[in-house]
Amino acid sequence: MKKKVLFIILVLICNNLNANTVQIIEDIEGYGKEITNHSKITVHYIGKLENNIEFDNSYKRGQPFQFQIGTRQVILGWETGLLGMKEGGKRTIFIPYELAYGERGAGELIPPKSNLIFEVEIIKVVSPQYKEIDSQQLKLAMTDSSFKILDIRNLDEIKETGKIPGSILLTAFDYQGNFLPDFIAKYQEIIEPGNKIIFVSQDGVISSILANGFVEQLNQKNIYNLKDGINGLEKINFEFIKN
Repeated sequence: MKKKVLFIILVLICNNLNANTVQIIEDIEGYGKEITNHSKITVHYIGKLENNIEFDNSYKRGQPFQFQIGTRQVILGWETGLLGMKEGGKRTIFIPYELAYGERGAGELIPPKSNLIFEVEIIKVVSPQYKEIDSQQLKLAMTDSSFKILDIRNLDEIKETGKIPGSILLTAFDYQGNFLPDFIAKYQEIIEPGNKIIFVSQDGVISSILANGFVEQLNQKNIYNLKDGINGLEKINFEFIKN
C-alpha cells in the first residue's frame, strides 16, 4: 500500500508543474478517441532540434511508442502538447527546453538548453479507466443514492466556496501537496461495496490524479472525477452550502 500511495504523491507533484508554453506549429485533426489526462496512447514521432537535425524517429525503428499521459513517463512538453488530439491525428509542436530536457540536455544527441520540434502521429488512444463527469451530470448523480461525492479539498478551500449538498468532506492532501497517510483508511470506513465514487477538487486536476491512482494502483471500480471541479460549478452558479 505504501508504494501505491507514494506513486500517487509523485504523480501529483509532477502534474502541478507549469506547462503552458508548448506551441502548436501544425495540427491535422484525427477521427477517433480524444486524448485526455491519463489516456494511454500509442504514437509514431520524429524528433528534431531547432536546426532541423533529427535525433529520434520511431518510423525508422518500425516501432511505435506507448505511454500514459499525466504520469510523467515523457517530457512535460509532450504531456500538454498532445492533449486534445484524436486517433489518426498529426501534430507538429515546438517545445522550449524548460519543458524538454532542461539545462542538461540528453546524452550526445540533445545538447543543453535545446528547444525541440516533434512531429507526432496518434495511432491509438485508450481512455482512462475512471470516468469524467461534468457539472450537469453531477446534479443527476446527487439524486442517485448509489453515488458518494468525496470533496478532497482542504478546509480553507471549502470555507471559501462552501460544500456540495450531500457531499462528504475528506481532505486528501496537506497544504504542501503531500498525500495524507490516513486518507485510505478513512475512505474505506466511509465507502461501501457498490458505491460509485465522485472525487471533487478545486479545479478537477488533483482529483483526476487521485481517481487515476485508485483505478490503476488500487484496482478500484466505479470511480468518477468531476471535470473542472468546483471552479466549473461556480461558472454555472451552483448553490453551495455555506456555514
